[in-house]
Amino acid sequence: MTTSIFSSPLVIKQSNDGYRHSIEPFLLAYFANLLPGYRILDIGTGCGIIPLLTSIKIKLDEIVAIEIQKPLYDLAVINMSINGILEKVNLCHADFTGPTLNPEDGLFDTIISNPPYRKLNTGRMNPNQEKAIARHEISMDLNSLLNKTSSLLKHGGTFIMTYPILRLNEVQKKLYSKKLFPSRLLYIYGSRDTDARIFLIEAIKNRKVKCVIEQPLFIYNESGSYSKEMKKIYASFNYCNWAHYIEEE
Repeated sequence: MTTSIFSSPLVIKQSNDGYRHSIEPFLLAYFANLLPGYRILDIGTGCGIIPLLTSIKIKLDEIVAIEIQKPLYDLAVINMSINGILEKVNLCHADFTGPTLNPEDGLFDTIISNPPYRKLNTGRMNPNQEKAIARHEISMDLNSLLNKTSSLLKHGGTFIMTYPILRLNEVQKKLYSKKLFPSRLLYIYGSRDTDARIFLIEAIKNRKVKCVIEQPLFIYNESGSYSKEMKKIYASFNYCNWAHYIEEE
C-alpha cells in the first residue's frame, strides 16, 4: 500500500479552460512498480501530476518530466513549487520526440505516459488547442512515442502507459515490434455493468515474460459513488479533490 510522505494534502492547480487531468494519472502512479533510487521519466507531464504522485509513493533518484505545451509546463512549475518538489524534478519544456532527451544523457528505469490517444482524422477535434494536442496525435503518435521510449529505457526497464481499450491489439503488436514485451495488463471499467474503457499496460525492454492479467478495477459503485478500490487509490496519495471522470473517448 502506498503511504503519503507529504504532511499536508496534495494541491494541484489546473487550467479553467484548457486541458485538465482525469483519473488516469492516479491509476498510472498506483500501477507503477517503482523502487527506491529509480530514475523515471514522465512523458507529457501536463500540470505535473505524475511527478507529484510518484514523489509521494517512493524516494526516487531522479524524476524527469517533459511537456510540449507551454501553458501546461508553467502549471507544472507552479504545482511542483506549491508542493515543494520543484528542485527534485528535472522539468523540460520540449517535444519528447525531439533531441532534448537522448540516451547519452542516461537511461531510465521506468518511463510513464498518458499519451494522446486519438488518431488524426478520427473523432471530433477539440477547438481548444491545449485539449486537442493532449488528446489527438498531433505532436506525437504511438509509433513516435514507442520509438523514442525504447531508446531511452535501460535493458530490463519498464514502460507503463494507458490507452483506450479499442487500441489494445495495436498497442501490443507495436510494443513487441520495439522489443517492449508486455508483462502486466489491467482493465479499467467505469462500473460492473459497463464494458472496459481503458487499459494500463506495463512492458519490459528486451525481456520476454508471461503477461499477468491483473484483477480488473471498477471506478464506480452502482450508486455512482467511488468504489472502495478507487477511494483507496486517492487516499494513498493524500488527495481530496477527486477527478470524477475517465478521460473522454
